Amino acid sequence: MEKNRIGIDIGGTSIKAGVIAPNGHMLAHRETATPLNPHQGMDQIKGLIGEWLSNSETTIGVAAPGPMDLAHGTFLDPPNLKGWHGYCFVDQFEKKIGKACLFENDANAAAVGEYFAGAGKDAQSMAYITISTGIGAGIVLNGQLLTGAQFSAGEVGNMIISGEGPTQEGLNTGSWESLASGTAIKKRIQELYHSDGGAQELLMRVNKGEIEAIELFQEWIGYLAAGIANLIHVVNPAVIVLGGGVMQGKDVILPALVPAVKERVYASLADSIDIRPALLSTKAGVVGASYLPHVKRL
Repeated sequence: MEKNRIGIDIGGTSIKAGVIAPNGHMLAHRETATPLNPHQGMDQIKGLIGEWLSNSETTIGVAAPGPMDLAHGTFLDPPNLKGWHGYCFVDQFEKKIGKACLFENDANAAAVGEYFAGAGKDAQSMAYITISTGIGAGIVLNGQLLTGAQFSAGEVGNMIISGEGPTQEGLNTGSWESLASGTAIKKRIQELYHSDGGAQELLMRVNKGEIEAIELFQEWIGYLAAGIANLIHVVNPAVIVLGGGVMQGKDVILPALVPAVKERVYASLADSIDIRPALLSTKAGVVGASYLPHVKRL
């Protein structure tokens, strides 16, 4: 008899955990605030999943923000988990929980979730792009997760989109993240309107027909489209799935974005462009983490 799967998603604000039935249905979901101390965090994880362990698979998937050393199961220096820098997570998890742990970048885990149980579940290949504080991606090809030689596949935020642009620590000038992320839009809104409304305020002003907002929106869509077109030309996935907080405005964004992407790819590819909003929302990391023990890496 197949056992349930457990998935864990560690973020800068909260730790989420879920137990997933063999048919993919989420049976339970729990959440707690992320502490500054990783040892305390491990205690909290055990509290979240303890009663699920007896009827779960032998390996538990865990999603977390990078950078991380996946070969050794160690956090490096993720900006949103400052107290966890250098923490040997997999070793401590296996000692504390008593089960094997498969550690993975959160964008990759979310991609796996959307591929097997979300917007990409009918696709042979899929690229998942999250547009939020930053920009990241996970790529699944024929059911296999593309991780790369140094586990850095999908680090699309540092892809150069423009020869000019704002500078951002650790990123190239003109990087996709510095031009098209939720943070980038928030900075532009602050400059124009002295407001912290971010992407949602921009979309509100676009809907009101404000010329300056429409111009900024079109510029932003152009940057988004350029990055997606680059990814299509490199990987050629059957489906592009877009997630992250910015996609709360999908009803305004997608009608502008899809034709902008088509304009930037080979004419022979334009009719095959399939861009979809993510379906799993904030549970993508948990669901994807639960599938990780069953996914091969490329």
